[in-house]
Amino acid sequence: MFTKGFSPGNRLLRILKVILIGVLVTVSIWGISRFEFFDNFERSTLDLRFKLSPTPSEADSSIILVLLDGGSMDQLPWPVPRQLYSDVLGLLQDWGTRVVAFDILFDLPSVYSAVEDSIFGSVASTGSTAFVMAMLQRDGSEIPENAIIDISINSAELDSAWYCTPPTQMIAKGAEILGSTSDRQDPDGVFRSIRLLTETPRGIAPSLPVAIAWLALECPDITVCGDRFSIGGITLRTSDNCRLQLKYHGPAGTYTSIPLADLTAALNARATGQPCPVDTTVFNGAVVLIGYAAPALYDLKPTPYSPQCPGVEVIATAVDNILNNSYIRKYPPRVSFFTALLVSLLSAIFLSAVKRIPLGTLLAALPTLLLLVISLFLFRSGIWLETVLPASSGILTILAGGIFLFSSENRKKQEIRNAFSQYLSPDVVSQVTEHPETLVLGGDKRYMTSFFSDIRGFTGFSEKLKPEELVSLLNRYLTIMTDIILETGGTVDKFEGDAIIAFWGAPLKLEDHAERACSAALRCHNAHIDMNRQLMLEGYPEIFTRIGLSTGDMVVGNMGSSRRFDYTAIGSTVNLGSRLEGANKVYNTSIMVQEDTFKNARDQFVFRELDTIRVVGQQIPVTVYELKCRRNEITDELETVLREYSIALDLYRKGDFRAAAEAFSTIGDPTSMIMEQRCSQMIEEYADDPDKWDGVFNLSSK
Repeated sequence: MFTKGFSPGNRLLRILKVILIGVLVTVSIWGISRFEFFDNFERSTLDLRFKLSPTPSEADSSIILVLLDGGSMDQLPWPVPRQLYSDVLGLLQDWGTRVVAFDILFDLPSVYSAVEDSIFGSVASTGSTAFVMAMLQRDGSEIPENAIIDISINSAELDSAWYCTPPTQMIAKGAEILGSTSDRQDPDGVFRSIRLLTETPRGIAPSLPVAIAWLALECPDITVCGDRFSIGGITLRTSDNCRLQLKYHGPAGTYTSIPLADLTAALNARATGQPCPVDTTVFNGAVVLIGYAAPALYDLKPTPYSPQCPGVEVIATAVDNILNNSYIRKYPPRVSFFTALLVSLLSAIFLSAVKRIPLGTLLAALPTLLLLVISLFLFRSGIWLETVLPASSGILTILAGGIFLFSSENRKKQEIRNAFSQYLSPDVVSQVTEHPETLVLGGDKRYMTSFFSDIRGFTGFSEKLKPEELVSLLNRYLTIMTDIILETGGTVDKFEGDAIIAFWGAPLKLEDHAERACSAALRCHNAHIDMNRQLMLEGYPEIFTRIGLSTGDMVVGNMGSSRRFDYTAIGSTVNLGSRLEGANKVYNTSIMVQEDTFKNARDQFVFRELDTIRVVGQQIPVTVYELKCRRNEITDELETVLREYSIALDLYRKGDFRAAAEAFSTIGDPTSMIMEQRCSQMIEEYADDPDKWDGVFNLSSK
């Protein structure tokens, strides 16, 4: 809807107000973003970016994993002899590997022979070999000398450790360097970054990825200045405590991996003079990491791509990132704030500069969508631009600004609501508010269900009460009835004293209007039972309501004069509903419906076929039914009554009044007793001319 008086001055004021809302939203979200749940959400978006843009082709092919996987465990003895590791290490050195690193903690002596450890250390000392150690805060061994690197540090805060769990002494002394994999995952349990360095009492200890990169780059100088980590001419930007944000290229299996059993097979082939089953050329100049991949060995880490990735592959990713200067760089927090502010301002301008709010909302969403696209392209270049804060600011600016604009645009609609809410149902008011052009005379034909209710003996009932008591009680009664009708989707047409006229199926079309009307009728009946208990306690007489339901074609719309009209329904179906309400007193029933209502609702409700009647003012006979209960509420006793009444009714319609009277008498409920008395009268009435009986009972009054 177009805004009234959308002049340039009003437009500018409107834009400025929404811009102010955008600024306030951004500042508020910025404050909330300091909470941990916000960071977790941002990390989840980072994982999504990884999955949307995998780069397996960019993984360094010179990094090779030798894995003790499930298949290898089935073929090799356990624990794997250190002699086998020694032989494999010697084989890799012969094939020309640049660096071999063991991501296996050899902290306990060999279970086979102490000589194994000595041989293992001796073989390791002949090449560039690194072993892993675990860093500890307490209760461990002293830090070995070959776990320390001479590093120049300026203004960098590092995590610290006092002790470690190194390999056995004979193995450790053969290592050119030891590196640590002791690290912490993000609060949600995923490994997205690694610690590069650790401060110890003896000096700076490298992580295993740094140790491997240091060996691969032929032991260059390492310097740390603020957030810059430099090694061999490669400079990395790190986050707090000298941590590197990892750039994963894909899920587990991205790097070339070879089972350890394949290398033992190569050893056997060499010993027997057979062709080597492994392509040895891939190892020439390669960086080889040896580690666990079998689930039983408990070295599986959650990564953005997979909840279970071998820990050695996480180390390989870090080595790749360092050697190729390819990692994730995160913009500082101030960039996120200004990005959020820009998105909010653009969203506010687009939202408020267009007359139509729906169109403005679509345009206002563009900055947020553009942000998401840009963040994905930046991520492919290794840049992490936060999206949760800016996107939240943009979305909430749209919501808050939209609410503000909607409330302004809604003033005219509110005037209509205030004018008509006293006379029309909420659904009608809503429809008229959205479509004021409907405030003209006219109607359309619809298939609906009408509802008529009346309090039995209201005149006598009202004479027992004072006027103010009567009004108070009637208001309570009408409120209960009206609430039920509206809750079931009905429209209250009007009140006529104690009577209520309503219908289902307009202004909103309802396919199940008959079922809704039956549900409302039963709920009203049950509500009266509860209400009567309270009335008796208060000293008031009980209330009994008769209800008539009629389903069929009727005309619904605005009826009246050009200056004053009502939204109502008219037609013979509506009149029939009124007659059925009155017909309840003839059969001593509470809820009477006609055949169309029965047909549309019989799957959900239980009915008793009462009779075929001709109401006052209509010549066409109507089969009428009594609404008893829902299908799931039927009892054995009620089923018996319905069955016996059906038998008696069949005799009655055939004109066998004596047999029908006897059958009705055995049932014993009030309606059957009335039918029994009628049969007794008809025995005399049709004694002379039985053929006059056509099976239709003519009502003599409304």
